[in-house]
Amino acid sequence: MTLAFRNHIDITLAVADQVITGVDILPRTRPPLGRLFAGKPAETLLAALPRLFSLCATAHQVALLSALEAARGEQATPLTRHRRINAVITERFAELLRGLLLGPLAGDPGALRLAPELLQAVASLQGYSGRPASRPRAETLSQIKMGLGALGINFAMEFASPGTPLALVMGTVQEAAEDGGWRHMPSPHGVLSAADDRAVVSRLMDAGTVFAESPELDGRVPETGVWARQPVRGSSLDAGPVERLSAKVAEIAALLRWIEAGEAEDAAADRDVVASYALGAGRGGAAVECARGRLHHVVELDAQGVIARFEYLAPTEWNFHPRGPVVRSLTGAALRCPRDHDAIRTMVGAFDPCVGYRLAVREMADA
Repeated sequence: MTLAFRNHIDITLAVADQVITGVDILPRTRPPLGRLFAGKPAETLLAALPRLFSLCATAHQVALLSALEAARGEQATPLTRHRRINAVITERFAELLRGLLLGPLAGDPGALRLAPELLQAVASLQGYSGRPASRPRAETLSQIKMGLGALGINFAMEFASPGTPLALVMGTVQEAAEDGGWRHMPSPHGVLSAADDRAVVSRLMDAGTVFAESPELDGRVPETGVWARQPVRGSSLDAGPVERLSAKVAEIAALLRWIEAGEAEDAAADRDVVASYALGAGRGGAAVECARGRLHHVVELDAQGVIARFEYLAPTEWNFHPRGPVVRSLTGAALRCPRDHDAIRTMVGAFDPCVGYRLAVREMADA
């Protein structure tokens, strides 16, 4: 299957007097999956999802399965739901750790030495799904914990241990943010939560691609992802690159603790990780809390049970909306030296788009 679409985001910063006065975002274009799979069995789309979405493939599969069940008037058994939650949380842990290793820590020699074996162990952890394994799960978890400790992630306390690669990187980010005179967002934009699910899937079903490409809820473009999941954020989302990097470290440590606890009973798990919604005869929606934020799917089946309509809304469309969280986060920041540019890139990377991005600067004259 060949899909022609622009799979990156263009971000242009308008700078006057060394301060970012405006941020223009040209979003990616998304593959027309609803049109491509209309009239085909749902299993065809389900099998194609890992090829279509190399990131968070499990989350997409769980979202589609849950939406299909809602459309058919079915309900997953407690064991099935429990396994799906485990798979989504394990994938979230893996994606966040990969993002850390391939992003902020990518240039650190110590992290580079640790990364291959650590990523291999994480991949092995994702492979455990009740099948016999050549290596005990406890041994894999022990290796991951040791690797995280060497990077600087204190498994118990959720902070960067002094002298480690992570501590050095966070120190650099802190200095760059301070030197650049980082400014917080001028106004809060709220967070996307499970309480918004019903409104989101209803709009997605009614408006389809128009809503999916530029989503908003009553004029509001909320943030989703790591920072939005933090239990304590203060009165607003006025977090800079340091706070957001720290939040990612804290979540990685917390997720590994959850995984190591032995996959507790579903009642003890986060009930909002996977949710499904009946939207009428043959129609269903679902939401999954994946690494980058809240993912939504909707599906409509015809009388023969094949796909009549399908649409999805990824976290990237909220965070990188032309009036969204990234725009508000960058507006007002200073660009006085190369270190400031590094802080900006760290900030954009903290929102972890599911596609690549290009960052450009446009100097404004006579400001």
